[in-house]
Amino acid sequence: MMKNKSETGNTGSNRRIDGDYVWYMSYGSNMFEKRFASYIDGGEFRGGGSRHEACEDKSAPRAVRACEIPYDMYFRNSSCSWDGGGVSFLDIMKPGRAKGVAYLITREQFSHVACQENGGCPPEFSRGWYDTVVSLGIMDGYEVLTITNGETENYNVPSEAYLETLRAGLREHFPEMTEKEICDYLSRCIR
Repeated sequence: MMKNKSETGNTGSNRRIDGDYVWYMSYGSNMFEKRFASYIDGGEFRGGGSRHEACEDKSAPRAVRACEIPYDMYFRNSSCSWDGGGVSFLDIMKPGRAKGVAYLITREQFSHVACQENGGCPPEFSRGWYDTVVSLGIMDGYEVLTITNGETENYNVPSEAYLETLRAGLREHFPEMTEKEICDYLSRCIR
């Protein structure tokens, strides 16, 4: 279960109360809200990344929370959208610690984001870079889901544009972190 960094510090009830909504736990470039919005609203994020189709339901997240994820983040693959640099994944094979931002969105929106992140293919088809949906438990009565890939190879250093997007997301949601702490955190994710 992830540690919630909400203003109250309360993770709330673990009882599921609404199956229509889920927390989408982002840990890479989608931690930056403007970047995440490009998946819901459609278009291209000007800081980098590819063009995305708009979600049928363009409603904003019902809530947004900074959280700790119980797995390490690392960078792998070579993304043309990010100047050939690596992008973020979670190592779900062992315990760790990563920063994350949870967005309370509809299941339809989550499926749309997961499909867009996975090159247009739903993760359940086990193809693409983000072909694994991981349940991180329940927070405030809603299931917490993220996407990653079960493989931990093809490591690659991220591009400066990608790192700047991650830094922007960390600044936005973890204001207590200093610039040095942000840089140290991201450096630890490079393998």
